[in-house]
Amino acid sequence: MNRKNEVIATLDLGTTKVTVLVTEVGEAGLSVLGVGTAESEGLRKGMVISIGKTVEAIRKAKHDAEQMSGCMISEVIAGVGGAHIVGVNNHGMITTKHNEIHKADVRRVLDAAAVLSMPLDRELMNVLPSQYVVDEHDGIKDPVGMSGVRVEVETHLITAARTALDNITKCAERSGLRIVEFVANPLASALAVLEDNERELGVVVLDLGGGSGDLTVWVNGSLLHTSVIGAGGNLITQDIATGLRTPIACAEDLKVKHGVACGRLLADGETIDVPDVGGRPDKELSRHVLTEIIEPRTIEIFGLVRREIQKTGFDDLLAGGLVLTGGAARMPGLAELGDEILNMPVRVGVPRDVRGLTSIMGNPALSTPYGLAVYAALHHHHEIPWPMQPVRNVKSKSGVAGWIRKVAGFLF
Repeated sequence: MNRKNEVIATLDLGTTKVTVLVTEVGEAGLSVLGVGTAESEGLRKGMVISIGKTVEAIRKAKHDAEQMSGCMISEVIAGVGGAHIVGVNNHGMITTKHNEIHKADVRRVLDAAAVLSMPLDRELMNVLPSQYVVDEHDGIKDPVGMSGVRVEVETHLITAARTALDNITKCAERSGLRIVEFVANPLASALAVLEDNERELGVVVLDLGGGSGDLTVWVNGSLLHTSVIGAGGNLITQDIATGLRTPIACAEDLKVKHGVACGRLLADGETIDVPDVGGRPDKELSRHVLTEIIEPRTIEIFGLVRREIQKTGFDDLLAGGLVLTGGAARMPGLAELGDEILNMPVRVGVPRDVRGLTSIMGNPALSTPYGLAVYAALHHHHEIPWPMQPVRNVKSKSGVAGWIRKVAGFLF
């Protein structure tokens, strides 16, 4: 395939939906060709709980994405989310052989930083350099060509539960897809929505989905913290169902159509029809009643975010504030309430620099699948020095066909 006309397919497995996105990448950037989504009941907080239901959802999303894009999909980059995602910072150091730093030296020091003591049930997914140190001179982004004897690197490593990755792989393969690389959802969503100046100033990204919230902290242009908040939009839906005594599906519909997170934004006198259970007639209630259920849970979620930010020790370095994205971020009033609770500017982020299907892509729920494509296309981004780009962990093709491709690539 021509490097300048590369087609990338991504797979986002969420608690409430599965998304397959097809993009074309070249020197001009990413262009979205097609997107397919399917309701999902086979996952919970990033973990597969039903192979059959997950496979069914992937097949439907794949079919719709192929129909829209006109491309047959066989390989995908898969996003991984859930509470099992853990980010840690690590350090690597080597000495050079020729008093000048070469690309091979950068690869060696990155390999050294990727050596992490962890249980056998965990797997390293993503390695992101944050800075290099050459003979005690820090803050270096591209050490290649510099004179130096000792090279060090600070990295952020993201790990995941091996069983979660294995189950996602099984579901993809039974759907006719091969996963070529895993990428953490928190990283992908941040790449989709952040401006360069926000990363430099210091910023938090919260991808609020149905089952959980993925959180990343960026300082001086680099990712320094990754974690998952065990609360998402489904908790709000459950509160509505319980508080208004309405079925879960109706509670979700009320949340999406009439939900407001901040009560002061509502006008007086607005009413809503609430379906009852057991065939009873609908109830007419003030819209304020709905908001009085939503707002306390939202305040609780932002409280969890505030505590997580404080735990990082970076809370004084976040002049860029918080960028809120994900499916649950569409609710009016979330940014205003977050601004009050967190005492920092909050904005809702959608996929940026999108070409193609812009009317569809202006949706925060599509940040993760689009961010996966942004991740895969970073090698086309000439403004980012090669040593600062994420370390790719592309899985080689297995079997005889894969061996033939490897031999052909070596010979020709």
